[in-house]
Amino acid sequence: MDAVDAYLSEYGRGEQELLQGDRLNGAGAFDGEREFVELADRAYDTDQHGVFRIRAEESALLVIDMQEDLVAPEGPMCVPEAYRQVPRIKRLIQHCRGTGVPVIFTEVTIPDDAPHQYRDFFPPIRAGAVSEGTPGMRVYRELAPQPGERVIDTKFGFDSFNGTPLDYVLRQRGVRTVIICGTLTNFCCETTARSAYGRGYQVVFGSDVNATDNAEAQRATLRTMRRGFARVLDHHAIMCALDGRDEAFEAAAAASDAS
Repeated sequence: MDAVDAYLSEYGRGEQELLQGDRLNGAGAFDGEREFVELADRAYDTDQHGVFRIRAEESALLVIDMQEDLVAPEGPMCVPEAYRQVPRIKRLIQHCRGTGVPVIFTEVTIPDDAPHQYRDFFPPIRAGAVSEGTPGMRVYRELAPQPGERVIDTKFGFDSFNGTPLDYVLRQRGVRTVIICGTLTNFCCETTARSAYGRGYQVVFGSDVNATDNAEAQRATLRTMRRGFARVLDHHAIMCALDGRDEAFEAAAAASDAS
């Protein structure tokens, strides 16, 4: 199914309902709704690496909710792909430590008086997963924070900024760019990325160090991040950029200069 057919199917529309060029015209960019949909579909899969350069001295790595209950195979809310991505995330953490990039961990925790309906939406939470004060809410053992590394453990929802000191911690360190890895891609990771963007941070979203429980949801988040929120890179490219070799940015800048 091509992009236009998928678009029409999703909204329950027919081909005859598409607006033609006499009514919908993008001043040379597209002529009619069919071209509009095709243009948008390509944009969701086009990385915009020329938006900003990644600089180690103004970056921080956010390790989102890589916790015992969410990562360990025996955990009540284990995300299998998050477990498999631990070696990559560990390499990224170690690289950041080696280049002086702050590593900040978050732990989602559900207190007894949580105002949200997490227990209604997620049966494992209703059964006690990631409950406040339990061992299962702590950072996964293989990714243990080093002394002095900040752990945001007052995160009571999807957004790592809401009601936590994260924004203060980042600004005190002069951070302009946040690099996001963790789980779940389309819940806490995406929500945190959007919130960071809304606060004026530059966002880097790891394509192979964010995991969720559904392939369509993973792809949807990466496409949305690409389209308007973040630079989407794999962990190798992120590490190279932190070493001063932001090759994707350089290529995008060269292409822009040539056009």
